[in-house]
Amino acid sequence: MNHTQYAFGRYEADIAAVAEKYDLNLEDLEVESFSPAALAILVEKVGERRFKIHLNLQEGRIIAVKQIAGPPLEDKAKDQFAKYTSFMK
Repeated sequence: MNHTQYAFGRYEADIAAVAEKYDLNLEDLEVESFSPAALAILVEKVGERRFKIHLNLQEGRIIAVKQIAGPPLEDKAKDQFAKYTSFMK
C-alpha cells in the first residue's frame, strides 16, 4: 500500500479493513484521501489498468469508479467495472 501523505500511515489498519471489505488488492493500492468512517479515495491497480475509487464509508458503498490508466478492455462483452458495481447502491 502506498499513500500520498505520511499521516495516512496511522490509519493503515483501517485502510486494510476497507480494502478487505471491498475486495481490493492491498499491495497494489494507493491512498489519495482517507477520513476514518467518512470518505476515502483509493487507486487500485488491476493488471495493466488503474481505477480511482471513491468510497462513502458512512453509507458503506462505492460512490464512483473511473479507469485512469491502462488500455481499454478489448472484449466489449466484459464489464471492467463488475468488481466494483456490486458495492454500489
